[in-house]
Amino acid sequence: MATELNLDTSEEINVITKRGDSLSFDITVKDSDGDAVDLTAYSFDFDVVSGSANRNRTNVVLSNTVGGKNKLLASVTGAADGTLTVSATREAMANVSPGTYLYDISANHIVNSTTETWFFGTFTVREDITIR
Repeated sequence: MATELNLDTSEEINVITKRGDSLSFDITVKDSDGDAVDLTAYSFDFDVVSGSANRNRTNVVLSNTVGGKNKLLASVTGAADGTLTVSATREAMANVSPGTYLYDISANHIVNSTTETWFFGTFTVREDITIR
């Protein structure tokens, strides 16, 4: 009989947004007991990519890290009450072409130097009619 050790605790959340609209959403992070996790002890990495490989950042269309096609950065912040906030300006979102991408959010614990992917999924950008 095979034994499996699954260390993937990430949660799939698919995001749908409009091109050129401001992006902002919150995720409440809780531990296994249902208590809010203090996110002030973490930094976060957020990448939206075309295709599944992110080896050299050329396919990154939105990120909170410098590099990739979109020079305007997103923001990911964590609060003591467990609220993780992801945001990007409308100017940054105007630089993302309509389509379906992949994304993930990784949490980097500042004290123990551990990194885990907490969230992943599709990131769909729909065309908007209003010209800004």
